[in-house]
Amino acid sequence: MRQIKERRLHSRSIAKGLIILIDDQVCPVIDISVSGVSFQASLNSIGSRVRVKLARLTDKNDCIACEITVRAVSGAITHAEFSATMPLMHYIIGHIGKVTGAEPAFFR
Repeated sequence: MRQIKERRLHSRSIAKGLIILIDDQVCPVIDISVSGVSFQASLNSIGSRVRVKLARLTDKNDCIACEITVRAVSGAITHAEFSATMPLMHYIIGHIGKVTGAEPAFFR
C-alpha cells in the first residue's frame, strides 16, 4: 500500500460543534486548523473566495466572519483555506482548546 504524503502546514483537529454559515445555510465542519477547513457543502468554484461565518452549532450568534478560498471539492465536501486574521485564529485556537481540554499557551 502506498503512503500518502501529508502536505498541510498545520495538522487538522476535530471540529466538533462548529459549522460554516454561507448565506444562512448551515454546513457542518468536518475538520479545522488555523489555516483551513473542510466542511459539508458542494462549492464548485475552485479558487473562488467566499465570505462565510464560522460559528458554534449550539449558538449561531457566537461566530466570526471570515473569508475562505476554495482549494478542492470532493463529492459533498469542500476543502478551503482561510484568509487568516488574528481574531479568526483566536476563535479557532480557543475552540480547539475547549474540545481538547487544554488551555492554549497562546492565551496565557
